[in-house]
Amino acid sequence: MAFSTSGGLRLRGVMPAITTPFREDRSLDLDGLATLVDLVIADGVDGIVVNGCTGESWAIADDERAEIFKVAVDTAAGRVPVIGGCSGQLAPITLAKVAQAQKAGCAAAMVSPPWYIMMGQAEIGDYFDAVLAEGDLPILLYNIPRRTGVQLGVDVTDRLADHPRVVAIKESSKDWGILSTMIRRVSDRIDVMAGYASFYGLAAITEGAAGYVDSSTPVLGARSPAFFKAASEGDVVTARRLQGEMAELLGGFFGIGTFPAAVKAALDILGRPGGWTRDPIRPLDEGQRAQVRASLARAGLIDAPAKLAAVGAE
Repeated sequence: MAFSTSGGLRLRGVMPAITTPFREDRSLDLDGLATLVDLVIADGVDGIVVNGCTGESWAIADDERAEIFKVAVDTAAGRVPVIGGCSGQLAPITLAKVAQAQKAGCAAAMVSPPWYIMMGQAEIGDYFDAVLAEGDLPILLYNIPRRTGVQLGVDVTDRLADHPRVVAIKESSKDWGILSTMIRRVSDRIDVMAGYASFYGLAAITEGAAGYVDSSTPVLGARSPAFFKAASEGDVVTARRLQGEMAELLGGFFGIGTFPAAVKAALDILGRPGGWTRDPIRPLDEGQRAQVRASLARAGLIDAPAKLAAVGAE
């Protein structure tokens, strides 16, 4: 759920980072995007993130990004907030993307530190100061060092959390120590959204995370909101079971091909618009798709192929 308070936008619950569907000719499939937005909202999510890593943001042209933001916002139609991925290597580039998100009606912009430049912590702080110096759209900070090559450190985040436009952070360092420290240091001022919910979700929510942003929820469907509900209400037995199921499913197909090819294949197999990947990412071949299909079958998300069912009966 997202709502307004005297402090501004608040983020809570399950906010999937969704894929950007492309057609076989690699053109943008806006109808598929709208369908996917509708489907995940029907699953019971609390918000949607578009044009992030899962959305292949590196392969999106400026005019396409504007269309993605608009279609997502128009389709959501106020049912849940839409967060637009707006990361860039330089502050002016990021600001142009943030302006697109604001024009489309996004509730906030998600911004990571620049990649490749390998900035120090003071320079990362300067970069965010420049982004925050213009406009008024709320900002969701994004720490994902596996993609950027640098940490958005706790001390810098602690300082940025005092800015009225900084409303949340997605903490995707894959480091429990950083996630735990971030929750304790800044959750009194901004919402901490965990990444990798299938592995850290229960612990993070128990410690005080407001929710999570992940790429697996569109595949998991209603199981993901059910997990958050159980975890946030203290139903540890149910939450542990669901997290175990989520982790097992992801362990079965994450790492097949280059991200997000396996996520897109899983969605296609489920009858949801995953679509083709854009170059340089190759779509999964038939053998790889069979692995994904088997993983979905073991999770009970589709009927098991005959061969797999026969093995399970032995």
